[in-house]
Amino acid sequence: MLLSIVVLSYNRPGQIERILKNFDGVVSSNFNIIIKDDCSPKISEIESVYLKYKSKINVNLILHKNDSNMGYDRNLITAFDITDADYVFLLSDDDYVDGEKIDNLISCLIATRKDIYYTPYSCEGKINRDSLNVETNKVLLPDFSSVIYNSILFSGLVFNRSAVLELDLDRDFLANSIYTQVYIATLLIYNCRSYGTLPNDVLYLGGDGDNYFGKNEAAKNSSLLSDRTKLTSNLNYQPFLLLTIKKVASVTDNRIYSVFIKEYKKRLISYGLRSRHCGYKEHSDFLFKYVNSDLPFFLIPFLSFLMLFLVPKKVAGLINDMGIKIVRKSG
Repeated sequence: MLLSIVVLSYNRPGQIERILKNFDGVVSSNFNIIIKDDCSPKISEIESVYLKYKSKINVNLILHKNDSNMGYDRNLITAFDITDADYVFLLSDDDYVDGEKIDNLISCLIATRKDIYYTPYSCEGKINRDSLNVETNKVLLPDFSSVIYNSILFSGLVFNRSAVLELDLDRDFLANSIYTQVYIATLLIYNCRSYGTLPNDVLYLGGDGDNYFGKNEAAKNSSLLSDRTKLTSNLNYQPFLLLTIKKVASVTDNRIYSVFIKEYKKRLISYGLRSRHCGYKEHSDFLFKYVNSDLPFFLIPFLSFLMLFLVPKKVAGLINDMGIKIVRKSG
């Protein structure tokens, strides 16, 4: 088997059905679909959807039920243990793919045989992650901030399964890191200094369904992530991102962390601009939570937050939009 599409599933039968419905009429023996369910309370509904499409679609469909509730990171990292396919395409259960375009994706895998691929994704009519639209065998140190930010969304990351299993991973650390996929992607690209890109008409973000972190009981840090719709929620989970980057840098090149922090500070200022655009109260709340968060204290972003009280909120929004268009190339 060349490819397994592994759907990390938790309590979203409706979204699972949407994923499978997109494979109706698709015929292929080059890939299978594995629903990796993490002990969902709605497992009976998920099983009903599975049985309905097991007999309806012409793709090998498997329902893998974890013996116990693993939580986000453990459910992801064990995805490579439940298949013997050459490649694993990770998919969140609230995102979906165009089943008719999978053959084009498979052709890219066969032709290039990289250890890791990035799939651009469509969200609200806009293609994202498309800055990585050229395959490269020359990933340089300054490129790793882009690598990191483009790895945060795990849907559409395609890994060479053998390459992942050969890594010496600190699974105890990763078990509650929230960013297991970022660690693995960064380590693989550091080792081989290359990645592949896949067609941009395959992956779509659904953005609906219950929050995975907030609803999965075994996710140790889920209480911090229960409402990611709030701007200040970034301040809750980003300390875990920084810890993950520091960890992977310690086993590769410590300069990766420095490169990442340089980009991270720009984005932190962007969060400040967004909070000021929302209003004085929201910006005050953002500043208070930043100062009291577990994030490192960065002087320049902090001073910019203070100065933004003098900037009209519409101007702050315009500056942020302009900065994103000019500066941001990833994530």
